Amino acid sequence: MSRGRVVVIEDDIDVAATLLDELVGRDYEVMTATTAKEGLEVVDAFRPDVVLLDISLPGLSGPGLLTVFGRVHPWLPVIVVTSTVDPRILARIADHKPFHLVNKPYDLEALDRLVAAAADESRTRAGRPAF
Repeated sequence: MSRGRVVVIEDDIDVAATLLDELVGRDYEVMTATTAKEGLEVVDAFRPDVVLLDISLPGLSGPGLLTVFGRVHPWLPVIVVTSTVDPRILARIADHKPFHLVNKPYDLEALDRLVAAAADESRTRAGRPAF
């Protein structure tokens, strides 16, 4: 049984592939996207419990995408994964109140716990049983 549905929006294909492998290996259903536009399409079609969002994307930035998610999918927990240390960008991210902010490089065990907690919260909000 799946622990939840996750969309990974990450422009670095190697990082996206690693997250895909790790999360599938931990019993999540996972889809990936490498651009903001593709990420929106995948989220609309796949209806995930959680989104893992890289903040540095081509085209629409991560903070811009957080704005869209807040408007279109306000129930959807977003875990922002970033290597940025720019306080202005971090403040813009915080303004959107993501589920959590994770700095790269990240600990996979800690990320797994965050994804599980976000998936449980998402399922609870939707009236589905949490794991």
